[in-house]
Amino acid sequence: MDSSFNMELSIFIARILGIMYLSVGIGFFLFREPYVLALRKILDNPGYALLGGFMAIVGGMAMVTYHNLWVSDWRVIITIIGWIALIKGVILLLSPSYLQLFRPMLLVRNGKAMTIAILLLGILFTYLGFVQ
Repeated sequence: MDSSFNMELSIFIARILGIMYLSVGIGFFLFREPYVLALRKILDNPGYALLGGFMAIVGGMAMVTYHNLWVSDWRVIITIIGWIALIKGVILLLSPSYLQLFRPMLLVRNGKAMTIAILLLGILFTYLGFVQ
């Protein structure tokens, strides 16, 4: 693949990640309680962990296959996110109870930090995908 194709793909993925992270971050910020309730239901049902594992493998494998760029710029963040998604998906399929490790993130103290992190990722990827 040539570098112009890689950059176009990176910008496309940054746009997807930017909109996704911004939507979730803003949703968590404005409508925290419904998000927390939904996430608690997900944590209490192992079937959701399996579904999440399948989805993480599909998304992670797509990024790892088509965007496995170990470069010294912002595009490496996309590659790392792809690898994390792939590994997380495999772990969720091997052991759906792994999802319980995320329960502490639903605490108010941790939830605020997670919301800020998600919003910052959304702002970063939106900027990289739409502005830069």
